[in-house]
Amino acid sequence: MVENIILRTSYSQIPGGKLKSNFGDLLRVSVLTECIGKDFLWLTDKRSINLLKYFIDKEKIISIDDIEPDKNFNAINIYNLDNYISTPDLFNRISGNWRGYIPNKEILKPENKLIEAISPYKPHRINKSLQELIVEGLGFTWKGQDYPFPKTDITEFVDIGLNWSMPSDWKSKTWPREYWNELEEISKKDYTISWQEGLDNIDDYVHWLSSCKIIITGETLGLHLASALRKKVLAILGPMKNTEFPYNRLTRIYPAERDCMPCDSPICNQGENCLNEIKPQQIKKIIDGILST
Repeated sequence: MVENIILRTSYSQIPGGKLKSNFGDLLRVSVLTECIGKDFLWLTDKRSINLLKYFIDKEKIISIDDIEPDKNFNAINIYNLDNYISTPDLFNRISGNWRGYIPNKEILKPENKLIEAISPYKPHRINKSLQELIVEGLGFTWKGQDYPFPKTDITEFVDIGLNWSMPSDWKSKTWPREYWNELEEISKKDYTISWQEGLDNIDDYVHWLSSCKIIITGETLGLHLASALRKKVLAILGPMKNTEFPYNRLTRIYPAERDCMPCDSPICNQGENCLNEIKPQQIKKIIDGILST
């Protein structure tokens, strides 16, 4: 019997019942390993393995897609951070002390208000990072638990990585492409610059992020993954409430405060995207300050 089981896939259920790809929150659950130690198995979906393998020993990761129908799992503690039942039959074959989202007949119930606040796009008033919500919601003391140290040996050879691509359905989080071009133009005399690589391949993406000293990004997977890879990160934010713990690696820049911010809306309803207010010259000045130290 293993001491601990972590149950977290790469999807989350959003208000309305649909499932949404959520690699960022999958990755942030890995801070839990600093709380529970080395005796654990991580049950997840197959597509998560290519990301988790850079932080979790592969022998500790099990794809729920490949588990035999008669396989049972027994553990002292089951830390379930999935807010939906991915495989009902499998849930019935896992026994132990459930924490996090707890099965109750055919539904899951959050253990407490902290766990409830983890669900994406669900408003709450708890002023904590997602990492804090995970750690404290599962009964541990928050001590700044960090991501597991990355299993990469890529040499940094680029100063600035431009993580420019945003999900096509989230126009409000998109910094104008002409601003990215201008940022490159005003920075290339002082620094080496690389545009985002690995848009369709997680291995290429991890290797690209690892090669850069600082990542400029919006609110997307690259923000969380770059931080997990111990990169300096400059995040251009506004529409979303950012819940990444900074770890002395993350710098945030926002437009001027306004009543509608954060809106958590894919499309700006105020006529002009608030991120348009943030200019390339502002980003360059912050980059200068970060790389000079």
